[in-house]
Amino acid sequence: MFYVDQDLPWQAIDGNSKRKVMAIGESMMFVKVAFALKREEAITVHRHPHEQITYVLKGAFLFKIGEHEQLVKAGDSLAFLPNQEHGCIPLEDGSELLDAFTPLRDDFLLS
Repeated sequence: MFYVDQDLPWQAIDGNSKRKVMAIGESMMFVKVAFALKREEAITVHRHPHEQITYVLKGAFLFKIGEHEQLVKAGDSLAFLPNQEHGCIPLEDGSELLDAFTPLRDDFLLS
């Protein structure tokens, strides 16, 4: 299956970020997340039952995994275990991530 970037819809997450499901397999998916502006607020953490690998496409982020915070930049990657608490804030305008999830994030799929 081929997925053409320009044909894929963006989904608004909030006023500063959006996501695009880039590819869907039988049990894993790629999701691009784009942030319009840098943020200077506390990191909001979350957790989910999916394993996640994140690659920084553009810009820089402050990520938090559990109690550890780390600056990551374009070219860096991270891995999150299922139900591991994590979150980030973009440190540069126009920062982007590519996330891989398994199993599929049904909550990200458009009906």
